[in-house]
Amino acid sequence: MRPLKLTLNAFGPYKGKVEIDFTQFNQKTLFLVSGPTGAGKTTIFDAIAYALYDEASGTSRGKDSFKSQFATDDDLCYVELEFELARKLYYIKRSPAQKGPGSRKIKQHDSKVEFIHGKNVTTKIPIANQEIKDLLSLSYEQFKQIVMLPQGEFKKMLESNSADKEKIFRNIFQTDRMNEFQMSLKEEARLLKSDVEQSDKVMEQFVSFIFPQDNHALAEAIALMDIAQLLIELDKSIDSSKETIQIYANEMDRFRKKIQQNQERIIDLTELEQLEKIKTELVELESETENKRVKIKQNEQAQRLVSYKEEKEKTAKEKLRLEKELKAAEQDLTGTVLALRENKEEVVVAEENYATLSEKREKIIELKQEENHIKAIELKKMKIVALEKETIQVQLDSEKQTASLVDHKEQLEKNKQLALEISQARNSVAVIQNELAELKEEQTKSGAKQAQYNELIQLIVQKEEKVHLFKLADAKYIAIQQDYQQQQLLFNRNIAGLLASELEEGTPCLVCGSLDHPLPAALSKDALSKEELEAIEIDKDNSYQEYTFLTNDLVHLNEQIKKYEATLQVVSEKAPEKQAQLALEQQALDKNKVKCMKDKKLLEQLIEQEENTKQQIEDEQEQEKQLVSTIQELHSAQQHINKHIQEIKKEVEEAQTHLIYGDINQVQTTLEQLITEIGQIEFNYKKSYEEKNKLEKFEAQYKTTIDSFKTQLSASMKNAELALAAFEQQLKITGYAEQFEDYLVGNEQLKELVTEIADYDKKVWVNQDNHKKQTQKVAAMKEHYSVEDYQEKIKTKETKLKEIDEKYQALIGITNKHESANLEIKKHYKSKETQLEKYRLYSELSELANGSKETDYISFERYVLAIYFEEIIQAANLRFTQMTNNRYSLLKREEKVKGAGAKGLDLDIFDNYTGKTRSVRTLSGGESFKASLALALGLSDVIQNHSGGVSVDTLFIDEGFGTLDSDSLDSAIETLFDLNKKGRLVGIISHVEELKMRIPVHIDVTKTSEGSQIEVKM
Repeated sequence: MRPLKLTLNAFGPYKGKVEIDFTQFNQKTLFLVSGPTGAGKTTIFDAIAYALYDEASGTSRGKDSFKSQFATDDDLCYVELEFELARKLYYIKRSPAQKGPGSRKIKQHDSKVEFIHGKNVTTKIPIANQEIKDLLSLSYEQFKQIVMLPQGEFKKMLESNSADKEKIFRNIFQTDRMNEFQMSLKEEARLLKSDVEQSDKVMEQFVSFIFPQDNHALAEAIALMDIAQLLIELDKSIDSSKETIQIYANEMDRFRKKIQQNQERIIDLTELEQLEKIKTELVELESETENKRVKIKQNEQAQRLVSYKEEKEKTAKEKLRLEKELKAAEQDLTGTVLALRENKEEVVVAEENYATLSEKREKIIELKQEENHIKAIELKKMKIVALEKETIQVQLDSEKQTASLVDHKEQLEKNKQLALEISQARNSVAVIQNELAELKEEQTKSGAKQAQYNELIQLIVQKEEKVHLFKLADAKYIAIQQDYQQQQLLFNRNIAGLLASELEEGTPCLVCGSLDHPLPAALSKDALSKEELEAIEIDKDNSYQEYTFLTNDLVHLNEQIKKYEATLQVVSEKAPEKQAQLALEQQALDKNKVKCMKDKKLLEQLIEQEENTKQQIEDEQEQEKQLVSTIQELHSAQQHINKHIQEIKKEVEEAQTHLIYGDINQVQTTLEQLITEIGQIEFNYKKSYEEKNKLEKFEAQYKTTIDSFKTQLSASMKNAELALAAFEQQLKITGYAEQFEDYLVGNEQLKELVTEIADYDKKVWVNQDNHKKQTQKVAAMKEHYSVEDYQEKIKTKETKLKEIDEKYQALIGITNKHESANLEIKKHYKSKETQLEKYRLYSELSELANGSKETDYISFERYVLAIYFEEIIQAANLRFTQMTNNRYSLLKREEKVKGAGAKGLDLDIFDNYTGKTRSVRTLSGGESFKASLALALGLSDVIQNHSGGVSVDTLFIDEGFGTLDSDSLDSAIETLFDLNKKGRLVGIISHVEELKMRIPVHIDVTKTSEGSQIEVKM
């Protein structure tokens, strides 16, 4: 970031508007701000800090004090800053909350900001603050310690501890991801630990559901929370409970079968008693059922008489119907004869009118010819109108084609110009293709080298991992070997005890041969068995094998690393730096390639239009010829149409002289009247003859119908006499009088009677059959007790069954709880083992990454930052040793300090005069200033070299030079001039008179009773 122009208005001690144009320093980028105390020197730096960060440069000033005490409420306090970053220009304007002029009166103004970056304008303060912070990649605190070193805070960077430096370096060198990685490991370890603890709590909860009762082994495992033993004992307890449950179930089945048997006997005795009762009831209903049978037989005889009576009544009704229809037919015949007489008169009138039709039709033909002549004249008049419209359209088309001809000529000229540009583009493409070939060759070489650096860095990472594993394996092998040697010694001392444990009475001792063993050697409780000792030996061998494998891996990795170092001619420690440089070179090549490809694509797109452009030129020339021809044809067509119109007008005038009526409406009205009269005559003629034919047909039909009715009536009278005689004969046969219908029964009642008789017969048969079977079944019983005796037996059995069932249900409940607890405990026990293994892994990784006792409390991020820190110290010492005449140099503290706080980024001073190292806090004021200045400049150099998203082209120093002696001042100024030669803008606030003599560009600040003033001197 490099300031270009600073504008202050009513800001601090400056009453009016003050401007500082840094671009007018004539390439002299080292300047001095001088003036009396309180004049407003530091205010210049405050204004820059306020414009960028909405804060003052130091901690002693606040935003509420920015407005000048010399200004009035009619003045607005604001700061404008134009600055450059990465060859891009930016503008920002800020004004604090204040009272200022309004449209009518003084009003309170809120804080405002206007940040212009590119084509974007930001006016919201939080957004603008964040955008500027992201742009500069420095927070306000970091800006104060790297770019602007304010009065009173000059030594903070020098004397800050590891934690404070870590915050400063994190954003600069973009190690946030490492910190996030450390935090994620720590959080994952915490969550896994919580999962393990949760599994323990869940298992404890389910263990509380277990009731050991008389199982002492299970109770002991519960008390000790020995989950493995608890699961074994719980499985045994569940199996035992299931066996007891089965015994209870068998016993209950036996009781249930006995109860069911007694219940069946009670049912048999009760059913026999019920059958005897039903038999008595059926005997009582026998007489009533016989009466119902007689009633049904009488109904059948009466039904036969009903059919004869119905036949008699049917024939009588048929006779009456035929008599009525015969009379009606005779009346219809009389009416038809009268209608025929009237119809003959209508036929005569219709024939007279029909004779006049030929005359009327000839008149219609004459009228239609007149109508056609009139229509022909009207058509010609319409054609004249159409031709007149056509000549207008031809005129419009001619004008349109003329305008189109002009457009085509303009387009033809444009296409010719485009063809010339395409020809020039062909030459440019050939040049770009050569450039792309060269870029491709450079990219290939750079990519191959980048791949080798990637492989080298991967080998270095693998080596670090293997070294860590090697240390663990080495420690593990030593521990197992020592344990094995100790246990083997104990085992050898205990051999006598092992032999004595195998002695039996009457068997000779393997040592002394005696058959009597009064005092056998005792086994030591601390000694292991032979099998256990062999297991430790196997672990020792496995550990040694792992140790050997890791040793071989490290040797192989070292050989590969040396091979790459020889090929690349670089030491492994510098590999990341070289890789970063290659990456930057590759990015530059990629950008050039993208630009060339983009330019080539644009030119090729232009060349692709060549054929199309040529074709368009040919098409435009052809269309121009066609348009000229079309315009000529349109002029000729217009002349022809005008001539045709005159000819048709003459024909119309001649045809009008031969018309009779002259009006087509009069012709059409007369024509319609004649057509209507002809239609009515034809209709009446046809209707009279159709009516005559219809009446003659009806007359013949009525005569035939009367003859048929007379024949049917004669036959019907004979049938009625026969039906009457048959009915009277049946009355005599049955012996019933005319009131025989009293014996009839309705259909519903008849169905009920038949159903009741059938039900009765069925009940009698079923009762007889069931009574016989039940009597035999009761007689076959082995025991003969009363129903009451059987009921007493059932009650006794049910009481015993209930007692067993209570024990059964209680045991099932306990067993189910135990099974459920068993499943859950096993599941969580297995889950805990997995969680515990994963927790141990993440816990170790978290401690390693976040810093622990084993890593001297240096986190992974701080380890990486320490590498940058060492580079910063090296860069700082280049100036610090010069400024202190080679007496002092900065060192990264290597000595371990007490406590578990952040470490790895603390500073010490090495004094060449004493040959000893001491804290930077022991430096004098002047020495601290030089150390702080060297450190700030070293940090700036490293940032520039690594291009970590931060561009530091500016340094502002507020006081501190007054603490330097003459020699120190010379070396400090020499250092600043060296920065000036490299193009960096350096601003100094100081009262030291010697600086005024040494630095050519001055910003003199003077104070008056009306506010301070600024004057730039060069």
